[in-house]
Amino acid sequence: MVMQIYKEALGKLMEKPLRLWGISLLYVLLVGLANALFAIIPGVALGLTVLFETAMTLIFLHGFRGEKIETLQLFDCFRDWATAKRVLCGMGWMLLWIFIWSLIPIVGPVFGIIRTYEYRLTPYILMQEPEVKPSEAIKLSKERTDGWKGKMFLADILIFLAFFFAMLILVSLAAVRYIGWIFALAAFLLSVVFMLFATLFLGLVQSAFYEKICGREAFAEADVSDWPEENVIVEPFAPIEEPEAPIEEPEAPIEEPEAPIEEPEAPAPEAEAPEEETSKETDPEV
Repeated sequence: MVMQIYKEALGKLMEKPLRLWGISLLYVLLVGLANALFAIIPGVALGLTVLFETAMTLIFLHGFRGEKIETLQLFDCFRDWATAKRVLCGMGWMLLWIFIWSLIPIVGPVFGIIRTYEYRLTPYILMQEPEVKPSEAIKLSKERTDGWKGKMFLADILIFLAFFFAMLILVSLAAVRYIGWIFALAAFLLSVVFMLFATLFLGLVQSAFYEKICGREAFAEADVSDWPEENVIVEPFAPIEEPEAPIEEPEAPIEEPEAPIEEPEAPAPEAEAPEEETSKETDPEV
């Protein structure tokens, strides 16, 4: 899952690397300027930072979706008072609860990190789902991230671990005589690339998780074997109906014509025996 999201995020980053980098640089400058101008009013500086950060989060989402991204989108949270108020209330409520959980003795930092990942979808919900109340956004985010916090944490920490081990190897090889300068140069270039694009990459990764969790993006060839069961919808196949065999009507039997019944012929009348004429012989003596 994490490697699939890395692949998708890297592909989106390669489509618009300079534009995303330029907008993110402007975002850093605006946040720095806001904190410098309102250093004596921490609440104003924090509010401006939250508004710019939420807008930048939405820019990463547009970039991941392949939509058009513009510099003016950094000011989307300032377009009207209702939007700014909604973002400030929702994000302020989120930060307050993270701070409260972090105050628990000994295990406070751990709970703070857990709550940070539970509430990670809050800025998306505030800007993309206006029907949700600002105070309910963190609850909805907590429900949606159930089963995903470990994957999001792994996606965040894996890139830093990879950078650390790569730098460790390059710095070690830089001590090799004659060719060590090659590895030292490689370590320097890797550090520059990481500082310039790591934030952009992680922003796209976070947007990818929002898309997968909310079901707005489907991978055509994704391996969903390790997805949480509640996010996998299996549609049953409709049973294949076998065509009914036509009912064959029995053929009417061919009636053979009955042989005419021959009436027995009346027996021919027997010829009457001729009366025997008894010849009476004349008695000579008479």
